[in-house]
Amino acid sequence: MRRTRFHSAILTVGVVALVVIGAAGGAQAKKPSLSATPVFKLNLKPSQEVPKIKKLKANAVGHVTFDLTRNTSGAITSGEVIFYFNYKFPDDVVISGLHIHQGAKGANGGVVVDSGTSESDSDGQGNLTKVVSASPTTLQAILDNPRNYYVNLHTTTPPHPDGALRQQMSNPKKR
Repeated sequence: MRRTRFHSAILTVGVVALVVIGAAGGAQAKKPSLSATPVFKLNLKPSQEVPKIKKLKANAVGHVTFDLTRNTSGAITSGEVIFYFNYKFPDDVVISGLHIHQGAKGANGGVVVDSGTSESDSDGQGNLTKVVSASPTTLQAILDNPRNYYVNLHTTTPPHPDGALRQQMSNPKKR
């Protein structure tokens, strides 16, 4: 009888210890960050285009921000993409597009988020800010594998309709 009580006590202590350890481990499990705003900082360059553009002295520095709405389980339910870039070209420029494309480094791919940009600038320097909606599926796909996407800026003057400046996306910062 004494031996049975001893084993029962050890078994009870063991079960309680497992429950406490499990609860502590569960508290440390990562939950989705519901308020995080992913920000992709970028420096678009002609040397990143495919094929490389060698004689264009231009760049665009800025970021692409995802303003996301999520449900209680963390799934994206809607979102906007905010494009913000300061650009510099040697002469006047006509910007015909600013997009997020799906494509690995060194490869071209189709547009998945179009900013709707079309602007001309007489001195080649300026700022672009565009806000557009994107599907939750597209936003999640970019967040799941950002290195499989790139941002590029297209121009008709100088003539680079397939893209003048580009940079591959990478892991975002959270604001």
